[in-house]
Amino acid sequence: MITIILIPYFDHFIKAMLKEIGWILVIILLFIAILYGLQRSFIYLPAKITPQRGDFQANDMSKIKLQTADDLSLLAWYKAAEDNLPTVIYLHGNAGHIGYRMPIARKLMDAGFGVLLVEYRGYGGNAGRPSEKGFYMDGEAAIQFLLQRGLTPQEMVLYGESIGSGVATYLAAKLPVCAVILQSPMTSLKGLARFHYPWFPFSPWDKYDSLKRIDKINASLLILHGKQDRVVPFEEGKTLFEKAVEPKLMISFTDRGHNNLWDNTFYQKILDFIRAYCA
Repeated sequence: MITIILIPYFDHFIKAMLKEIGWILVIILLFIAILYGLQRSFIYLPAKITPQRGDFQANDMSKIKLQTADDLSLLAWYKAAEDNLPTVIYLHGNAGHIGYRMPIARKLMDAGFGVLLVEYRGYGGNAGRPSEKGFYMDGEAAIQFLLQRGLTPQEMVLYGESIGSGVATYLAAKLPVCAVILQSPMTSLKGLARFHYPWFPFSPWDKYDSLKRIDKINASLLILHGKQDRVVPFEEGKTLFEKAVEPKLMISFTDRGHNNLWDNTFYQKILDFIRAYCA
């Protein structure tokens, strides 16, 4: 008799629980769908204001425009090299704008090297939306600018910072530049996403698969990486280095992370490398 009385309550409890679980699943799926649709908003963090050279002690650089294959006109800052020294094409990370990269640009220019600070689409007041394909076109526009000025690939150094390492690797696999410098590089965005979000069931649209391209680079390679990097783990850079072909050099910084590599020792390592292989 007691069992018969409890059955309706038990059925009601099960139905209520299933309904709650159903709503939870709907919320989870909706959350994942939103993340998937907005993923580029989490990957690319541009400073959209146009940097002014005077605010970053860059008045000795020319403000130029890079013309992309899809008809965008992108802001860039440029200073030519001295005495036939190479020019460094600087491809920055996923946040900020070119003005924040002036400390390293200044060190390079003071050493006589040319510098082309490339501002991506959607960054620094530029039109367009950031994407892997778009960034590749932005990098290609920078190379075309230098080629049109009479530079050869052997007079160019590609410098890729963080996500910019994916752009530099892509370009270097296609063009025999003098040297490639990768700061805090990742093997791929897919692998990095899996590291940070192992629960997320989908791969990002943008791949930046440097691991697939690194052994196709026919240039001297320098990788710099902090062992305390929590954004792009040190093992990412090490894996790239192990697959890359000679000549190659990897410099690790024991007590450094992702955004605190820059100091005089760091700068000097870069200058020494370029002088050894390109100057």
